[in-house]
Amino acid sequence: MSQKTSLYQFDNVQVDPQTFKVWRAGQALPLEPKAFAVLIFLIAHRQRVVEKGELLDAVWKETFVTPNALTRVIAHLRKTLGDDAKEARYIETVPTRGYRFIADVEVRACAEEQRFGESPQEALLVTTELRNPAGQVNSAVPIGLVNAPRHWPTERWRWLLGATALLLVAVAAWRWQTRPQASPRATLLSTTQITTTPDLDLFPAFSPDGRALAYSSLRNGHFELYLRQLAPGGRELQLTSDGAENIQPVWSPDGMRIAYHSRKRGGIWVMPALGGIARQLTEFGSCPAWSPDGNTLVFQADAPVDLSQTAFGALAPATLWLIPVTGGAPRQLTQIGQPEGGHGAPVWSPDGRRIVFVSYNLGVSGLWSISPADGELKLWRAENGLLFDPVFSPDGRALYFSTASGNFRLWQLALSAEGLPAGDAIEVANTGNALARYLTIAPDGRQLAYSSLSAHSNVASVRISPATHEAVAAPVLLTQDTTFRKTANSFSPDGTSIAYSVWRLGADGEVWLMDADGQNARPLSVEHASILGWFSAGTRIALLLKNSPDTRLWQADVPSGKRSLLSEHRFPGRYARLSPDGAQLAFNFRSEGTINVWTFSLATGESKALTFDQEMIGFPTWSPDGKFVAAEMKRGDDRHLVVIPRAGGAWEQVTNTPGQSWPGGWSPAGDKIAFAGERNGVWNIWWVDRHTKAQRQLTDYRNPNAYVRNPAWSSRGDQIVYEYAETTGNIWLSRLK
Repeated sequence: MSQKTSLYQFDNVQVDPQTFKVWRAGQALPLEPKAFAVLIFLIAHRQRVVEKGELLDAVWKETFVTPNALTRVIAHLRKTLGDDAKEARYIETVPTRGYRFIADVEVRACAEEQRFGESPQEALLVTTELRNPAGQVNSAVPIGLVNAPRHWPTERWRWLLGATALLLVAVAAWRWQTRPQASPRATLLSTTQITTTPDLDLFPAFSPDGRALAYSSLRNGHFELYLRQLAPGGRELQLTSDGAENIQPVWSPDGMRIAYHSRKRGGIWVMPALGGIARQLTEFGSCPAWSPDGNTLVFQADAPVDLSQTAFGALAPATLWLIPVTGGAPRQLTQIGQPEGGHGAPVWSPDGRRIVFVSYNLGVSGLWSISPADGELKLWRAENGLLFDPVFSPDGRALYFSTASGNFRLWQLALSAEGLPAGDAIEVANTGNALARYLTIAPDGRQLAYSSLSAHSNVASVRISPATHEAVAAPVLLTQDTTFRKTANSFSPDGTSIAYSVWRLGADGEVWLMDADGQNARPLSVEHASILGWFSAGTRIALLLKNSPDTRLWQADVPSGKRSLLSEHRFPGRYARLSPDGAQLAFNFRSEGTINVWTFSLATGESKALTFDQEMIGFPTWSPDGKFVAAEMKRGDDRHLVVIPRAGGAWEQVTNTPGQSWPGGWSPAGDKIAFAGERNGVWNIWWVDRHTKAQRQLTDYRNPNAYVRNPAWSSRGDQIVYEYAETTGNIWLSRLK
């Protein structure tokens, strides 16, 4: 990254897009992140009217907000900058249309060493060209900022400036010769399988001396921690045996301790590296990472809900926290909504100056850096897909991570001497249908270990008695192939057909149809689309095309497969379900980092909030009569089902069992709700009676490496279909050049 950046100045206000900071008369201004983004966009498009819709699309992107959110941000900007809407000096309102930035803006170069608050008339930016040993110009490097006196004699000023420049040139040249060089492009030399369990081994972690790996294994029916020596003939040692489902081991820098997360007991634990009595450090959180000095742990607030191949690191509103290893009160590091999504998978830079983490926002990921000292936040990379498990090279000159967009890939992001991204990421390996997760690098930087995970996902079915609602037979698989995922199952109104989404490796998702018994499977749409639901006649399916630039809604004719526009209005969400009358969508709304349930009218485009929760209520499903919506409510690490009236108002909680309860379809009579339930680390299909609150388990899966999703109840009352998936994998080690 160049050491020069653009600095905007108007009146006595300075704006630095690189550091997300604004000064007025030398004083830092407390701008919200969204307000800063709006300001930058208006400045970049100054002297023209920026439409409100354009601003909403640019700043909030795929997160839905009402125009009131933009109005509030503009008011916050004006108040902070000292502007007035009636007599605007900076931001002019154009009635019914949008806003225009009207101040004269000076754009000038800014060096890292520059002290903000100095006027351009009183500062000289001194640079020099540095050449490499071949004599080629390397870059124009800023070497200092000299405050120019106003009344010094010309000769004395020239002499002082020249002497200062020569001194700074010498210093800069020395720094250039001694600075760390950019990390060379990594090349995969060989890959070796380290473990061979038929179940699931994951979360490898190199010891500080590089001679051993700690990891978690499911080999005996529970996740326990193990240590494997890497020398030929090296032995293996089981570190825990308490049945507490222990995962995510990480070594302290001195190699004396291991921190980990207990799925059963909760929170972060620390124990001696070779096993022994563990001490609980926090009562919440997971995914710990040690600071380079060994004094502090950073961790994410949420615990993982499952260990599937592409499990999210964290879901909103998860944030990052810090805690001293000696104990004490944890301190929150990141804030809800800054950035959007859940914050997880944190890792310290080797120099301890930054913590890199991943934000997860319903299919969109971001790679972010935050300073633990002052909270400075920077976006390193955005991914329209899933991004996982960043880890620094030992010298801090590269960052590795993996992605699940199309085929699975392993990447290297080169970093500059300042520890910032230096160009785009480079693909190290295409891992095909096995995803490289939970990366760890040896101290010499020449070995990269990871979990190579594979998932087997199919549509499953369990037969139900229409009279008693009990399961009458063992579950069966309606599909049996190696396609990555099959999800978003939806019965036709007459119960004879099932629509479902298929995510294929290396290609966009598709919408498929099959008969209720699994026969006659055929594609309906080969475009990357989300199934929103069937219309009552059973001849059309509502779709959201994920690659549609205007985020509008479409419908597909089932007999012909032809697609047509469903609504003229721009749809502001991503996850949504069609109401039984085909008039509305219930969908997830995200504001200030929190998900709530909203409705959207297909006819008018009007949106309305149904819930106003501070933690999360989302992922709605409609009752058969369309009078209620069931949704998922987050409380700590647990999720519960709530029922919400269609018009909004007070909601009713219908489950309170610890674990996960993710809503699916309703029974034909509307008195029961099918859901995917996780209890003690194992997922099964359940239903709950919305009146009596009684629950019934319908399947009897027992594998912690399996999960169920998206149960749909047939209108005939005799069948529930759902996604069933198992994740398997082992630890692999790749040698790098």
